[in-house]
Parts: sequence; structure tokens; C-alpha cells
Amino acid sequence: MKALLLALVVGVACADVDPTQVSGPWRTVAIASDNPALTADGGPLRVLLRNIQCDEGCNALTITFFVRENGVCTLHTVVAQRNADDVYATDFEGQNYFKFLEQDNGHIVFLGQNVGADGTVSRITLAAARDQELSDEHLARFTALTEKTGIPRENVDRVAGTDTCPQ
Repeated sequence: MKALLLALVVGVACADVDPTQVSGPWRTVAIASDNPALTADGGPLRVLLRNIQCDEGCNALTITFFVRENGVCTLHTVVAQRNADDVYATDFEGQNYFKFLEQDNGHIVFLGQNVGADGTVSRITLAAARDQELSDEHLARFTALTEKTGIPRENVDRVAGTDTCPQ
């Protein structure tokens, strides 16, 4: 599974992202998946980020986020471990692998892969911002990166302004 994610990442972008710069508050501003039910409003992987903390060397990330299902926001914290290929792995609604694709001016883009309990593999991209803003330029860039991973443009969902979970 990690090999597929790495092939996607290499094909999409050669990101120059310093994981040590990602610690702190983040808000999900856009999300997409080749399995849109996972990331749709109320979906189990519609991750509404709140915080990412990088340990020394960023070998592990502690990620705090909400998932809203049936109108109820549930707080989750997971720890993702980095492997030798700079891919992070964690368990949440299956096994998840992700990598940073891009970072600039308070925005970051992740490429992820979820392997569900039934073995179904789904690709996910997520854009986050230090605030809850998403400019048209950042949305266009996120959409282009998402399409390069094979996720259709129509699966991009703008989350900014719809997140009603606690700060």
C-alpha cells in the first residue's frame, strides 16, 4: 500500500515541505476522495483538523480533529508514525498513510490513502489552513493537485465555512 502512495506522490509533486513547520493549529478548508462517501459531510473520514504537533524530528505527529456524524462532533486524537520514505501511518477508520504534498503561506496539502477494514483502498487529499480561509488561488491549486492523483474534480468539497464543530 505504501508503494502505491509513494508512486502517487512522486507522480504528483516533489514537495519541499518541512514537517517541523506544521506544528500548531490547522483547519480543514477542502477535502476530496475517489470514494466521496468517505469525505462527504457526515462521512467517517471528513476530518476537521484542529491541531498537529510534531515531535522532535517529526518522527511522529499527534493530530487532533473532529468528525461530525449525524450532526454530532466527536473529537479524536491519533498519532501517526513516519517511516523511512517520509510517509506517515496511523489507524483511524482503517489503516491510513499520508504525506505532505505542498506547504505555503499558512496552507498545507496532504495526500492520503485509507485501507478500510474490508481492504478497500481509497485516495484522499486534504487542504488545511492556519485560519479558515481558502482563496480561489489555493482552491484551484488544490483541485489541480487532486486531479493529478486521479481523484475527479467534482469530488473536491470546500469545507471552509461549513465546519460547525468546537474550536
